[in-house]
Amino acid sequence: MRAMGRYSRQLRAAALAAAVLAGAFALAWAACPFPAAKLATYPEATVLLDREGRALRVRLGEDDSDCRPHFEPRADDWISRAIIAVEDRRFRSHPGVDPVAILRAAADNLRHGRVRSGASTISTQVVRLLEPRPRTLATKIVEAFRALQMERILGKDAILAQYLNRAPFGGNAVGVESASRRYFGKSAHDLSLAEAALLAGLPQSPTRLRPDRHPERARRRQAHVLERMEACGVIDGAQRAAALAQPLAIRPAAYPFRAPHFAELALEAAPGGGTRRTTLDPVLQGAVESALRRHAAPLAAAGIHGAAAVVIEVRTGAVRALAGSPDYGDADHAGQVNGAAAPRSAGSTLKPFAFALAIDQGRLTPGRVLADVPRSYAGLDPRNFDDEWMGLVSARDALVLSLNLPALGVAAETGVDPLLRMLRTAGLGTLDRDAAHYGLGLVLGNGSVTLLDLANAYAAIARGGEWRPCRWFENAPPGAARRVMSAEAAWMIVDMLGGEERSVDTVRHTADARMPRMAWKTGTSSGFRDAWAVAINPEVAIGVWCGRPDGRGAPQLVGAKSAVPVVWEIFRGLYPANDGPWFARPAGVRERRVCAVSGMAPGPCCGATAADWSVPGVTRHEVCAVHRRVTADGPGGVARSDVREVWPPEVQAFLDRSREVAARAPADTAAPRNPVRIVSPVAGSVFRRLGGPAERIPLAATAESGAQLWWFVDDRLLASVRAGEPLLWDLEPGRHVVVCSDASGRSDRAPITVE
Repeated sequence: MRAMGRYSRQLRAAALAAAVLAGAFALAWAACPFPAAKLATYPEATVLLDREGRALRVRLGEDDSDCRPHFEPRADDWISRAIIAVEDRRFRSHPGVDPVAILRAAADNLRHGRVRSGASTISTQVVRLLEPRPRTLATKIVEAFRALQMERILGKDAILAQYLNRAPFGGNAVGVESASRRYFGKSAHDLSLAEAALLAGLPQSPTRLRPDRHPERARRRQAHVLERMEACGVIDGAQRAAALAQPLAIRPAAYPFRAPHFAELALEAAPGGGTRRTTLDPVLQGAVESALRRHAAPLAAAGIHGAAAVVIEVRTGAVRALAGSPDYGDADHAGQVNGAAAPRSAGSTLKPFAFALAIDQGRLTPGRVLADVPRSYAGLDPRNFDDEWMGLVSARDALVLSLNLPALGVAAETGVDPLLRMLRTAGLGTLDRDAAHYGLGLVLGNGSVTLLDLANAYAAIARGGEWRPCRWFENAPPGAARRVMSAEAAWMIVDMLGGEERSVDTVRHTADARMPRMAWKTGTSSGFRDAWAVAINPEVAIGVWCGRPDGRGAPQLVGAKSAVPVVWEIFRGLYPANDGPWFARPAGVRERRVCAVSGMAPGPCCGATAADWSVPGVTRHEVCAVHRRVTADGPGGVARSDVREVWPPEVQAFLDRSREVAARAPADTAAPRNPVRIVSPVAGSVFRRLGGPAERIPLAATAESGAQLWWFVDDRLLASVRAGEPLLWDLEPGRHVVVCSDASGRSDRAPITVE
């Protein structure tokens, strides 16, 4: 009886202890929930891909870890089956801890009198990877507790994925995807049995078993993994033998390093880690890099080593190509400096925005006549690029020829403050000083912009006046849009900058002249420090900059000579059949008749009229004040009434001086400033007929607005048209002299050859 009582007390004590333990376990379970938030956090690397899925760049994660998580195990993956076989054969059946393994380990350790093996499961190892702790008995208890908790909130496949994405595989390779690409150059889903068995053995001792440093150790461990897989029934003997016989070429792959300047900018736009598919078009990027290197070679011979190019897709704002220098590896010439992101003086590239603002204010239309005459502005000594003045020019010609005096006049009318606001709305954030700092010189480019921002600002013009931020990733939503200018003003700008006569402005061969239509603008900064060219059509905006990274000038740095050929080569590559799209005229743009001399609404004294564009309700209806009826005494005291042109004093003074110079010049000597200048074809051009029907070139000249022009080819009258009206000539083989003359006999000639 005494023994039974003692046994009963022991049972009660054991039951009480069990109850206390169960209560403590339940209390700990409730008080210490599993830290589920940690399951989503990795020391993740950032992997950039081009839009076709090929790697561009890898940015390492925390502690320089190369972790590429989100590998999802599949039933047919060798790596998943190999890991389970060697690490936790009963993984699919235990609740997070394996009682059988615990008993086996305890017996083994007691038999040998020391710790020889543990009873870790894949689940407890995931806990250890999530929350590293000193390796003690208490730690094992905590890990077992956490493993049981984790098994209640995650399925087996999710736990296995956690292990495969966190386990160390040697060096800085964390996770099986990183290891597979590091050692075999392929995704972990594509591993063979032999390759998977090799990797599955590494987490036991990643440093000691690294296959690129200790191949024999790694092969011995691989053999053990294959043995365990056969013992578990995952493979048979023949598969094991074949895997052991398979030669494994361990070639640690270098990290990708393509489109380096693009990748650097994309990484700045990609906080956090993960695999990101960028907007980069690899074929276009290759073409841009080749064009940049090819055209940079002659500049390099003159000591100019900086150049950059950007291509932006208009519809989405996606950056499809970007090269910040001709050679990133050229350390001697600052090849790592990203010319696409460096602020540089804008030159004449901002003039289209001033003209668009004037259009939206109702002050300007393409046919409005502007004065290109010497004029003083506070703090400025404005001159044109060629140090000459044209006199009276249309707004269209003033913008195409990039004349400084008319642009200053336009900016003076619009105001610098509104122009600066427009430019900032167009994304030119480097213009960060106040309007007083820039003054009217803003329209001439005395502020700094980056090529990327400038190309994207022109993309806004191509988008009908709507700006969007650049997009770097394919799955990124479009950025918020901002209205920079009206669709009507944007169309008038591209119509002015995209005239067909411009296709031969800067080249001397028909292979270059036959181009898809585009609107384009050049710029050359003060002191010949920066050469710019930006071109757009409804699909793309292309920008090119050439210059020295140290900011020194050089005579070769002229936009039309240095930057335009690169833009044209890229455009030609995009549209080899010259079938590029063009802009549709908005319904809000209407045609109207204007005075052929002033470009304003015809008054009662105006004679000839010309066609011009306007925006009803916006464009001011200012009646021509140039033509005035003047009554004066004629012969015999008889009063005569004549219509005369009356211009502002500085304009009239320039016109009078020009007439005096022309009158004093000998008959066989051309006047110093000829108001008639042929801009198409360029003198000395060589054209090659390609055998197609109706091969024609445009004929165009600058002259006084509305002036009647007579065009001759080899002394044969071709046609008589008003200045600015289109005219085409059918190519004829041979050498020809094209002559354009106005009513006063002032003329220009352009010898050309047609092969």
